[in-house]
Amino acid sequence: MESSSNPDTTWGLRDGQCWVSDFLPQDIPVSFHKDIRIFFYNYDSYWKRDAVQARLWSLGKSLLDQITSEIRGTEEEQTRILVFVAHSYGGLVIKQALIQANTNPLFANIADYTRTVFFLGTPHRGSSFSAWGSIAARALQPLGSNPSLLQEVAYDSLLLQDLHEEFENVIGNKLRAINFYEQRKTQILKVWFIQWEEWMQCVREQSATYSKVDNIGLPVDHYGLNKFGSKDENYRIIFRKLLETMTPIISQKQRRLYSVPIGTVDSYTERHRLSATVDEKLHVPHQNASVPYALTIHGLGGTGKTQLALKYVKDHQDDYNPILWIDAKDEDSVRSSFERCASELQLSVDRTQIQGSSLQDSPTVQAVLRWLRSRKDTDEAWLAIIDNADDVWWGIKKVLPKGQRGSVIITSQDSQSQKLVDGGCEEVRVDTMELLEARMLLLRHLRLDLEPVPQDIQEDCDKIAERLGYLALAIDLAGAYIGNERDQRQAPRQYLADYTRHRDDLLQSEHTRGLSSSDKTVWTVWDTTLEKIERRHADLRPGCLLAFLARFSDGVVQDELFRLASLSISSVTREMYDETVELPEWLTKVLAFDGKEWDDFCYRQGRNVLIRYNLLQRTQGDWGGVRMHGLVQWRAIKFEQAMPWDRWHLIATTAACAQLSKNPASPEFRRHMVTYIPDLSRKYLTRLGIDETRMPFVWGTVGSTYFDEGRWKEAEELQVQVMETRARVLGEEHPDTLTSMANLASTYRDQGRWKEAEGLDVQVMETRARVLGEEHPDTLTSMANLAYTWTSQSRNEEAISMIGKGFELQRHSLGPDHPHTVSSREALNEWQRGNNKIQL
Repeated sequence: MESSSNPDTTWGLRDGQCWVSDFLPQDIPVSFHKDIRIFFYNYDSYWKRDAVQARLWSLGKSLLDQITSEIRGTEEEQTRILVFVAHSYGGLVIKQALIQANTNPLFANIADYTRTVFFLGTPHRGSSFSAWGSIAARALQPLGSNPSLLQEVAYDSLLLQDLHEEFENVIGNKLRAINFYEQRKTQILKVWFIQWEEWMQCVREQSATYSKVDNIGLPVDHYGLNKFGSKDENYRIIFRKLLETMTPIISQKQRRLYSVPIGTVDSYTERHRLSATVDEKLHVPHQNASVPYALTIHGLGGTGKTQLALKYVKDHQDDYNPILWIDAKDEDSVRSSFERCASELQLSVDRTQIQGSSLQDSPTVQAVLRWLRSRKDTDEAWLAIIDNADDVWWGIKKVLPKGQRGSVIITSQDSQSQKLVDGGCEEVRVDTMELLEARMLLLRHLRLDLEPVPQDIQEDCDKIAERLGYLALAIDLAGAYIGNERDQRQAPRQYLADYTRHRDDLLQSEHTRGLSSSDKTVWTVWDTTLEKIERRHADLRPGCLLAFLARFSDGVVQDELFRLASLSISSVTREMYDETVELPEWLTKVLAFDGKEWDDFCYRQGRNVLIRYNLLQRTQGDWGGVRMHGLVQWRAIKFEQAMPWDRWHLIATTAACAQLSKNPASPEFRRHMVTYIPDLSRKYLTRLGIDETRMPFVWGTVGSTYFDEGRWKEAEELQVQVMETRARVLGEEHPDTLTSMANLASTYRDQGRWKEAEGLDVQVMETRARVLGEEHPDTLTSMANLAYTWTSQSRNEEAISMIGKGFELQRHSLGPDHPHTVSSREALNEWQRGNNKIQL
């Protein structure tokens, strides 16, 4: 119970007797004493001489600060129920404080656990006395009076109207208000030397009361509302209301069973949207289910599922009895949790049968399940939290609590965990944090006595959250790291610098485990899940599939890439490595080809396992696929690093490009394809074991994709490497070398670089004419390419002359009626018509 007052004198008579400290402890039942604490909050509302200069907002903030620092420092204290008793102006201070508590996360526990406010003569609409007081206060201002306090309580002032409207909007039905008002006038002025005195009601009934709450009048003046020299009827009326308020709170507290061995962390940051969804979904009834109210909270490991469940438990601990917590990470943890619950429920268990029994047959487990199942409509509702139910294979479903009075919350990385509850179960998927949530979590770790927080620190916190992909666990660990730095203002910026240079060290570090609430790091949080799905799906190797997918940029991969790769994977592998390299069995299954099309069965099976545990998410659109969180991608890349992942990635990418070049009519996907192409430097290919003679195949295949996509710069760089390597290895006049020169010339043409294109076209044509002969098809093709280069420069006469020469050579070698000759004639006629020439 809090009492808000003026220093020292408000609650007692001049003889020192105080009803709050002298009468209440005697009259409150002894059985209640251990659960009740009484505190005074002293502030100076004195408006005459030597007054402290203060305004209502600052007094409310000061009250909240004092409550937080002095009497609600621990988690247990933060869950104690609050009852405020305030006299006169103190009631306005309480209203202002509760408004701030409901809008400031730092004081949320005060807002959440305040149940009743007793207003003793509080001027909700102001006081008639303020007019007299203001005159006197202004007169005494040279001596240190504070007229601002009285100006704030002028009758029907806009300030008080706004205060009360905001108070009702914010508080709603969250707490009970009881107004006591004076029924007698108060002496406010007495001038002895002229034998004159003035009496009035300081706070009228219409100001001290408002609708929809208890309003009680007492036959006393304003100062008699909070000063009692004896346990008279006025004191008794107020005491009975206090006892009426306290009794259900104490009774409930004394008989509740709260078997939750962990609590929300100090750095917990409210996620309002998710909390509201959890609250909503857990109140959706499933009448035919094994338990009427059930909810699974699932998502990627490290997203804050357990903390979200704990927040619900904390907010609703008065709604359930008992509340039981079961750690479901493995059978031993479940058994231990049930033993704790049985002990706290004071259930009788035959210990002689426990040794060696299976979990399902354990007398302890069965005793708890039987007790929960036996609760009737007349009993209170119970709540069981099944935490860390990531592995459901061993049979957690068989020991899941059931019963008509029950509610169950399951937290799991398994997106199918709602199937654990027969007959219906709601679900909430927990994803990454929102920007403001992530920023607030980091700021909670910083010991900054700054209000507001400087913009540069906020921006650095936002950058940290972005780098960590807004993953709650990673952000909390980063917060623990920066919170341990000596210079708190520079800590976020230092973390960013450290992360840039030493990301692996930071994410794998165990040093912050003692500083953070979690016993996991970003390195370990998904280990258990990966190990279990690898073991249970050994034929699919989902862990390997995840590591393979992680090699693709941004952790997003379209299914179409695998389809294309499957059609050419065998031939491309042979071209790149001959018979010296074979793909592993799991990857061969992923990219299986049945002779007609991609057989994606094994890929879908492995992918779905990863999606089930939220390690992957499906993407929609024209080219559906999968994506993974950036930190999952980082962790997956570290999986079985001895395997030649980069080689397999390059083979698959090259195979997809090879197949895409055969079907240039797919420009939509080609735009995605070019984002997957890795580094193709000579050094990189050498590291992957590709012989120099086979490098041009890779460069040429990928270069064609760049060329078709109009990425001329990238295409040119690869084509130059192809040409130079073939010239060095095969010789400058080798057909393959000349083909690579022709391809490079084409790239130059498409960029409008006519001089470079013409130089290569001439060189290719002359070399082929000399080596292959003028009538060879390749020579004729090179002549046509040169003609095209000339016509692009408006050198039409030269171009037509070259086309004509080629036509004559073709007619001489193939005959006038050969299809190629006919086609060449038609092309020549078309060019001539375009240049206003006469047909042959």
